[in-house]
Amino acid sequence: MTTAWPKTTVGGAAQPAVEAAPRAGTRVTRRRLLALGFWAGAGAALAGGGAALLNLLYPRKVEPFGGPVFVERGLIPRPGEPPRAVPEGHFLLAHLLPGEGRIAGDEAASPGGVLALWWRCPHLGCTVPWKDSFVSPHDPLGRRGWFNCGCHGSTYTKAGVRVFGPAPRSMDTMRIEVHPGGIIVQTGERQEGGEDNPRRAVDPEWHAHA
Repeated sequence: MTTAWPKTTVGGAAQPAVEAAPRAGTRVTRRRLLALGFWAGAGAALAGGGAALLNLLYPRKVEPFGGPVFVERGLIPRPGEPPRAVPEGHFLLAHLLPGEGRIAGDEAASPGGVLALWWRCPHLGCTVPWKDSFVSPHDPLGRRGWFNCGCHGSTYTKAGVRVFGPAPRSMDTMRIEVHPGGIIVQTGERQEGGEDNPRRAVDPEWHAHA
């Protein structure tokens, strides 16, 4: 029995058919696509990591809570007592003694009084707690009790004056209105913090008769 071979014609002569060879560039193109996909994924991952790092290192713009908050007289710290947090308004109330809250070397007299400090760190917006037992290594007077940010270590006096850390300024303050039964803190009226924070304190006259 004779096997019939498929034939094709080249130059008029019958020749056995030869299978077409695969195109030389096909396999290389697939490799190139895989390589491009890998490097594109790696680049996206690096870009995401870089953006996260920049977000961590650079201050972001943060805004106050907004709106008036009334605080009764009984909830306001006595002069010299530790500051008290007011969650409803996202602020801390400090009642300063005369001269309290300034940084070492600041000879400007501070009259004392009530100060409302926005509790967000000006660096990245972390909540800044008051630490009674904390002693700042950057205070030559060795005073005890500071605001100390747990995120990046920014440290502030009882009046929110910055003494150390990456924060770009002192803690922001909010305007206070004194009323017979307490105070109203206007949380939407924020002033950027500065070394004059102690002199922004408001003297509640009714404390003189308490």
